[in-house]
Amino acid sequence: MKFIKSLVAIIILTTASAIIFSCNFSKNNKPDKNDKPAKSIDTLDIDTLSDKIDYPKDTSLDQIAALLAGDNANAFKNIFTDKMTFWNNYKASIDTPWQKITETRLSKMDKWTKDEICTKINDTALVFYPFSGPDFLNAFHLFPNANDYILVAKEKLGNIPDLYSMTEEDLDSYLNAVNFGLRDIYQRSYFITLNMDQDLRKHKADGVLPLLYVFLNRTGHEIYEFGYYKLNNDAKSFTKIEKPSNSLKTAECIWFKIRKKGDDKLKNLLYFYADISNEGFENNPAFLQYLQNLRTCNTFLKSAAYLNHYGNFSNIRNIILNSASVLEDDNGVPFRYFNNDEWTHYLYGVYDKPIPDFSSTYLFQEDLEKAYNTSNVKALDFSLGYHWRDGNQNWMLFVKNIDSTEIETNIIAGE
Repeated sequence: MKFIKSLVAIIILTTASAIIFSCNFSKNNKPDKNDKPAKSIDTLDIDTLSDKIDYPKDTSLDQIAALLAGDNANAFKNIFTDKMTFWNNYKASIDTPWQKITETRLSKMDKWTKDEICTKINDTALVFYPFSGPDFLNAFHLFPNANDYILVAKEKLGNIPDLYSMTEEDLDSYLNAVNFGLRDIYQRSYFITLNMDQDLRKHKADGVLPLLYVFLNRTGHEIYEFGYYKLNNDAKSFTKIEKPSNSLKTAECIWFKIRKKGDDKLKNLLYFYADISNEGFENNPAFLQYLQNLRTCNTFLKSAAYLNHYGNFSNIRNIILNSASVLEDDNGVPFRYFNNDEWTHYLYGVYDKPIPDFSSTYLFQEDLEKAYNTSNVKALDFSLGYHWRDGNQNWMLFVKNIDSTEIETNIIAGE
């Protein structure tokens, strides 16, 4: 009788494992119970986000995005006095590098994502991107099916001036400042902090907001709503604010409600201006609690100055390790934190020592080098990260393993 009971238990656990694996790792199935749709990212003291595309839309937002992205300027034609000469020049100045990175990087990333990433994770889950800057571009191309995106960095939120009332000369100057702010994305695929300080704080293109508009347009998104919000002390709800205070002691964000053209549901894109070092969290404990309580997510890390290697970033590192999957290069969470019992890893590209900007011998990972030398490593045909000059780029996908004990507990509980 004990043998029969044991056999039944094994069959139940095996069946449950197969069902759970299918639900979590096939995009053809519905997300798991923790993977809630876009409307539940807030908890909610602000308007609930409708799943339907008849949600009220502020059409001026798409007009702004189209102008900044060099896509369309029909809404601003009353400004032009020289038969659109400056607009045509601006459009060419942004179309040319965009075509280049699409051919050499983005299109190859899209194929790699489809073949290697989406097949191994629940690719509709929330994407968490710490140390991101305004880089929605790469987050989208690597996680195109995500239902929401949360970006966090120390570049200020910024604003958009009244473009409709500008003179032609001022508009021309502003647009060129926006495009200049994209220079490192064009060449390197990541933002450089010092350049961002100059490009987005001291010049006319203030903060990350204009660049987010560009990325949303160039990735084929419509914008339904935009606002500035502040996380409340309950670490759950948000309050809409007129403009950001630029204080790192208050978790403030840009909040877009967006829809990919052709999709039938809206998504959220949040960019938080925040310090996510341990000291930063001490000054902003509500934001720490908010991130600790994020629903099931996939985390993306790149070009983050190896900050996750240092003790002063242990809190954010622990939050990242609570993710369902982590996609990163070697400057993310060190390889030693992903033990084989808890994680399955997939290695891509070439592991090389950090570039000279990060020459500390502490940052070279001997265990990661050994893994690259002894594992089945797949090649990369694009460069994304610090090794853009030599092409010796590494990428790693870590997927959290299913815990059989947790499966058994859920079965007993009837979940």
